[in-house]
Amino acid sequence: MAPGSQAKLEIAERRCLEQGLKLTPQRRQVMALLLEQDDPASAYDLLDALQRRHQPGAKPPTIYRALDFLVAAGLAHRLASTNRYMACGHLACDHGHEAGTLFLVCDQCGAVREAPMDSPLRRQLQRSLKNEGFRVGAQPLEMHGRCERCAP
Repeated sequence: MAPGSQAKLEIAERRCLEQGLKLTPQRRQVMALLLEQDDPASAYDLLDALQRRHQPGAKPPTIYRALDFLVAAGLAHRLASTNRYMACGHLACDHGHEAGTLFLVCDQCGAVREAPMDSPLRRQLQRSLKNEGFRVGAQPLEMHGRCERCAP
């Protein structure tokens, strides 16, 4: 397990308890796999790792149920544009994700950075949406482009 992953797993477990949820051994294994990833991973990549390390007979519904739980609990995120999953980069802070999260996705190298939407950006977006008569939920916002390393 990567350095710091055990501490993050303990935080995830505590967050579940605070919400009245249970981080089952299977969910914990999937969370550990997410924490080991440098970049977002597909459900099938995670299923392959789960089968090799913990549950040789695991089937796709197994991984999808665990991922759905982790996303709903705020412990992981699903990037809709790439259909990949990643552990929440802010497990140790208490900001929550009520305001939404901004994901900066590099189209060249695939790196993803999670950036909580700060107040000025969120306020401007909410003002614009209100002017359109639209009320948005906590759907994450994904911005595609090039990261600092890949930018020309």
